[in-house]
Amino acid sequence: MSDDIREFLSFVNISTEEYTLFEWKPPRSFRSFVLDLKIVKEYSMDDIFFHLNKGNMRIAYIKKGNVIYSVGSDENVQFQRLEALLEVIEKKFNETYDIRVILSYGNVSENIFSGFKEEIEEILSNINSLDLGKQIRAFCRVCNKTLKVFIKKSMIDHADSYPVPIVYNHEGHAILCYIDKNYEVRGVELVNMTG
Repeated sequence: MSDDIREFLSFVNISTEEYTLFEWKPPRSFRSFVLDLKIVKEYSMDDIFFHLNKGNMRIAYIKKGNVIYSVGSDENVQFQRLEALLEVIEKKFNETYDIRVILSYGNVSENIFSGFKEEIEEILSNINSLDLGKQIRAFCRVCNKTLKVFIKKSMIDHADSYPVPIVYNHEGHAILCYIDKNYEVRGVELVNMTG
């Protein structure tokens, strides 16, 4: 798989519950994600990452105050990597705009945020140098192979204790990986899934 995340991304969206503030899509993309974003807005909760599998597309999103940050990609990008990307986007968006003040004026035009496209392009161009996480290798005894699993840096850096448990779903089953503060795998076990 290529390290260039841009080739797999479908959109980046920054919205309130009422309207879109900013949207990025790859060049020559005419797809609309209005229905997907409606689901995202309906099921968002402050400071909790949510994941949505929709056919061959993955959507990760988080609500921060009045703003919902969403990113969609094809199934080649792991959710942890999408979350790490959203963390960078959210930080840069809030450094660039005083969003609380802007939203206090009511209905806001998307034009205010059009310059953020350059910021997104810069983030995507430099994604591999941003040190957002590491790829670990975990052995799955069901598949009988070693899997590459992306672990976002913030999850390890802000952990309350170690090792950090991470569930990785793949091919209809899941493994639980225990990751220490040096990104070393300290154990892997099969876990039962329900839904």
